[in-house]
Amino acid sequence: MEEVLKQISPYTDDQVVQALKNLEQDTQFVKGVQFFYPNWTQNEIVQRLRLCNSCSDFQVSFIEQIIKNSIKESMDSFEIVGIENLTKPNYLYISNHRDIFLDAALLQNHLYDIGRPFTEISLGDNLMVNPTMKAIAKLNSMFTVIRSKNKSEMITNSINLSKYIRYAIQTKKVSSWIAQKNGRAKDGNDFTAPGLIKMLLLSGGEDIKKSIEELQIVVSSISYEYEPCAFEKANELYKTEKEGIYQKSKFENINSIVNGIKDYKGNVKLVFEALSFEGLDFTNNRKRDVLLIANKIDEVVYKNYQLWKTNYMGFDLLFKESKYRDYYNTRDLIHFKNYLSQSKNEDIYRRLLKIYANPVINKERLTT
Repeated sequence: MEEVLKQISPYTDDQVVQALKNLEQDTQFVKGVQFFYPNWTQNEIVQRLRLCNSCSDFQVSFIEQIIKNSIKESMDSFEIVGIENLTKPNYLYISNHRDIFLDAALLQNHLYDIGRPFTEISLGDNLMVNPTMKAIAKLNSMFTVIRSKNKSEMITNSINLSKYIRYAIQTKKVSSWIAQKNGRAKDGNDFTAPGLIKMLLLSGGEDIKKSIEELQIVVSSISYEYEPCAFEKANELYKTEKEGIYQKSKFENINSIVNGIKDYKGNVKLVFEALSFEGLDFTNNRKRDVLLIANKIDEVVYKNYQLWKTNYMGFDLLFKESKYRDYYNTRDLIHFKNYLSQSKNEDIYRRLLKIYANPVINKERLTT
């Protein structure tokens, strides 16, 4: 377990000290910080690093204001609901996933504002593209999801990740955040991957219900009026279908993080609800119970998902209907069409509409 912890977990206190020292001489880090804080000199950045003694210190000194600026500059409103009902010190937050950075960062920002500890956050090793990014991730209390195409390695990595998450919740007594599936929902469909539930159960006992309840799952549902990186997502799906594969450039995900922070998002709502299995018929048949849990998470995600004008307009434009005309006016529609006009071709245009329309379809199907 010691080797697993070392490979997956955020930095220990000793590692924090060395990582902070290394960043003092890291020109990539300094340039990255100055992108968000253009008035900070290199000397000021070094001094701020030297005042940090923990991952929390680093997050407060370097990350929190970035999140607050994003809320102030790129959102018309931001509402967070349900956190007041969570009274335990540690939960496993399972979230729908629309933005690489903000989905989890907005939770961290709110926890800081109300005086609660930050959670640990899952991050794929594909995003740790160099030593600088790895250090920043680990200093942000991120634990590593190791990806591999080799089947035997995938199984080992899944077992280790499961053990670490359970260890964090039950032994370290810290909260963790993880997305409901690998990668963002690029098509607007928020569905829990059964593989995620299988992974979580790998470290539990034979009693499936007991094993999943021990993780104290909270379902997080985030909804953006204007989807972060919507055009990039639509373009990726278009190229994947047209060419059979989409090869990302080395720093494409990093650019997506920056664009997600900067893109206009309109209204944003984040809702939390503790997952209850009351009334669910567990059979201890692993395949069946995994789907039962995944479906329950999906139901909660969509019950709490806030549909915006853009979702209703996307649906009506996609299906050439006026079913939801009461939810928007002519001015709204003109503005939305102008936004969509940035698309490069008809196929990308339709994929953009689906990003906004699919939550309407899914919410109707799962909650009515």
